[in-house]
Amino acid sequence: MILRITIAFLAVASAVPSSAKELNILFLGNSFTARHDIAGLVEQILEEGDPTTDVQVQRVIYGGQNMFKHSTYYFSQSFIEQSTLTEETITQRIATMNGFLKSDTAPNPEEWKQHWAALGKTNVPFADIHKHITRAIKNHEALLRENPKTEWDYVVLQSWRDVSEQPNQGYERYATKLAKIVKAQGDEVILYMTSPETQNEAPVTEPYNVASAERDTAVGLRMAKALQPEAVIPVPLAIKNIQTGDSDKPGSDLVFRYHNDGHPNQICAFLVANLFYAAITGNRPEELAFNSVTETKLKDGKDPDGGEPTVVFDNEEKAYLQRMAYESVLEFNRGYENEKDRKSRREKPKPILDDKPS
Repeated sequence: MILRITIAFLAVASAVPSSAKELNILFLGNSFTARHDIAGLVEQILEEGDPTTDVQVQRVIYGGQNMFKHSTYYFSQSFIEQSTLTEETITQRIATMNGFLKSDTAPNPEEWKQHWAALGKTNVPFADIHKHITRAIKNHEALLRENPKTEWDYVVLQSWRDVSEQPNQGYERYATKLAKIVKAQGDEVILYMTSPETQNEAPVTEPYNVASAERDTAVGLRMAKALQPEAVIPVPLAIKNIQTGDSDKPGSDLVFRYHNDGHPNQICAFLVANLFYAAITGNRPEELAFNSVTETKLKDGKDPDGGEPTVVFDNEEKAYLQRMAYESVLEFNRGYENEKDRKSRREKPKPILDDKPS
């Protein structure tokens, strides 16, 4: 009996990695990161790809908000800098945000107007973000009470309806501002390019809003050349490629958003998770068992369109989405770096997944 117990214990112990590497990832974004828990899916898929890696994720999320407001009014850089940030700086930022709440006018009205003008919008009220500033204050108070001092390996900066054709405006301007802070901490940047304007709710016979997809991809390429991020998640390019279809069957029956909700559906979330895997590791995701996504915002136990929260992808659809994710990442990367550059950048000594190809 004792021998059997000893053998069983050793079998269990041998199944657990003895020296798991830790990979810490911070996600800054909005509901396009929160829904389906994209951060959790990335954690799951990276750990499956390399079981010796312990992926830890943290989320700083404000619904409907972009990197302009994250960096300028919510001071989300505090969470990027948390390993080196002083209590005095956190306290100062809390005081500054409390000052924002005392006015219905942005502290820098020209910057506020310029940002929205670059996105084709006017008369956007500053008071509308008071509720998010209040939440940012609470987040900073929590950081002040108990700062985990986490040192990040990757920081994910999410775009959302803020990509402008104008150079150095919108997402390009403020994600770059945050990216410089990330790099100053010795961490790596991941640009998560969402694509709300191309996500179709019905089958298409040609790419839906191709102008938006091409604009976002072009801006992403421009930023990648300037910032040399660890990875870019090219959702606009991937959706456009899928919607293009094959020469003998143009278009696609796949839909990437809900009919009753403007958010990505489970299909889009599955594509995004596989894009993250392909972009971060450089590996094909087809061999992974990962095959399901669950909606996190339910009504009467159903997703926004009345379907089951969890979608399990059959082998054919799973393999197709995984292949398109990998090929879209390769296509995007070819746009801004040659193989020599990729090898040099990926071989830098840092805690990354072992199975990255050179």
